[in-house]
Amino acid sequence: MQLITNFSNLSEKELILLLQENDRQAVAALYYRHVDDLKRFILKVAKSPQLTEDVVHDAFIKIWENRAQINPELAFKPYLYTIARRQLFNLLKRTKHEIAIVDEIKRYTVIEENTTELTINYNESDSLFNIAINKLPKQCREIFIKCKVRGRSYKQVALELGLAESTVNNQMVKALKSIRQFLNHQDPKCLFFILICYEFPHSL
Repeated sequence: MQLITNFSNLSEKELILLLQENDRQAVAALYYRHVDDLKRFILKVAKSPQLTEDVVHDAFIKIWENRAQINPELAFKPYLYTIARRQLFNLLKRTKHEIAIVDEIKRYTVIEENTTELTINYNESDSLFNIAINKLPKQCREIFIKCKVRGRSYKQVALELGLAESTVNNQMVKALKSIRQFLNHQDPKCLFFILICYEFPHSL
């Protein structure tokens, strides 16, 4: 924190130049300089504190990933807010898409399989899915939630947790295998439903 404090007198141009030299303290200084205003800006649209936190976090991950492309001669704030808006719209679009898929599967199941025995109970499936996730080892569970539930790429998660991308990939393989085995043992119909809802591929 002392190092970040020492950066408080630096201009944004100086911070960006340090950022482009792979200085993590520089991105931390930019974060603390803009985070409060950015959160208020995103919250007006997102209407969700948790969603706002995710968007702000992802925006600064993008800043770090794209640090070489930032023009230090231009104002940083418009660039940051453009990235944050893009992250928010992508997240809202993905969330809306996944909800629509769930609703369609539920509707189709009730209409086409017109018997109580064959109707999939989504709430039950989702509950079993959460139990399966909670049974994962701590690191494995954290990586799975970030990648599959929050939709982050393996590269983003690896950078965030300080891990190699291969480690994230290996943990995801273990997580999916464990969840499949648990759900298949509990109810194969739940496994089918959850795989449809949660196993869309994410970019690496």
